[in-house]
Amino acid sequence: MLIKKITSVFLLSLIILSSCSKKSTPTPEPPPPAEENIAFSIEPDPGSSTVTSQTATYPFVVKLTSKIPTTGIHVDYATQLDTDNSNPTFTRESSTSATSYNLATATLDAGKLYKVTIKVTSQKTSTNSLSKTFRVARK
Repeated sequence: MLIKKITSVFLLSLIILSSCSKKSTPTPEPPPPAEENIAFSIEPDPGSSTVTSQTATYPFVVKLTSKIPTTGIHVDYATQLDTDNSNPTFTRESSTSATSYNLATATLDAGKLYKVTIKVTSQKTSTNSLSKTFRVARK
């Protein structure tokens, strides 16, 4: 009888102690790092003045200067008359790894001024984008 009481008290103590023990919580996963803001350069650098093309198209290079997002980028570019205020029709280049794009304007007519718009956008986060515009004239 005494052994039954001791056993009962022992088991009851174990139950009480195990219910009071601290529960372990798993360590939460850290949030994924935020994408770096898109940044790019145009070569040759058109600066703020109008560039001149000697040929029917003007070649240029778009170079991503920020870290490329893990899912890649879209490079959209368009050429339109400077006096045309409608929305431009873009051509798209996309890649998950390329950071340099050799591009060229659409055909340029002699004596006319054109506006070239370039927009680089993250494929994952559409709000992570940057647009630049320069002007070109064909001699």
